[in-house]
Amino acid sequence: MPEKPLDLAAARLKITRFIKRKVVQSKTDGAVVGISGGIDSAVAAYLSVEALGSRRVLGLIMPDGRVTPQEDIEDSESVAQELCIETKFVDIASIHQSYMKNLEPNKLAEGNLRARIRMSILYYHANLTNRIVVGTGDRSESLVGYFTKFGDGGVDILPIGDLYKSEVRKMGEILGISRSIITKRSSPRLWPGQTAEGELGMTYETIDGFFKMYLDAESGLRRAASSLGVSPDEGKRVVQRYKETQHKRRMPEVCRIRH
Repeated sequence: MPEKPLDLAAARLKITRFIKRKVVQSKTDGAVVGISGGIDSAVAAYLSVEALGSRRVLGLIMPDGRVTPQEDIEDSESVAQELCIETKFVDIASIHQSYMKNLEPNKLAEGNLRARIRMSILYYHANLTNRIVVGTGDRSESLVGYFTKFGDGGVDILPIGDLYKSEVRKMGEILGISRSIITKRSSPRLWPGQTAEGELGMTYETIDGFFKMYLDAESGLRRAASSLGVSPDEGKRVVQRYKETQHKRRMPEVCRIRH
């Protein structure tokens, strides 16, 4: 049976109400969003403004001038201008360099450090302006653990966290986001030349389709893989990644002493 497409109009309304409710519940004055120039952050920013109004949303553009392509910076600035929101521009290169004066070089660790530097800057401005941090992660990246724990995973709310990447792109079309952002290859830009699909070894369309079958429709691994035309071994690799990254989707476990 073909999967029923998500009602994006209903999802849009539910997300904006969610953002507004969480700001009210937290007794804060609005939201802070990190704008990267990618589709996820653009959609999160657009929906935040729709929920709260432009005056209550602060956008932070935080490139590393040695790594971030100029295209991403320009796309970030374009999103902020279209939304008429206040923005802060912080090039994290010098902050990263300060850390590395005392640390051993390592590409992966340094990449995750960049994500955690950005998280700390988001929370600094959230504290400064009495706002909550709006995360920009989607369901596809969450399920395969493609985010930095306590980096881009360190947020207060995840308004698009239940939308698959393909659904985020469709939401971007509904919101009128630039085609260049919608079609851009996803990348956290933690080091030069990094792409999400290159690291994952599979397209988001395949990842989304697999999890819609395997998790949402509760189909078996082989059936989910077969329906997408991928091998059972590829399906196993996705499931293994899902299981191995469970810890990233949970709060830290407490060693319980009292009952």
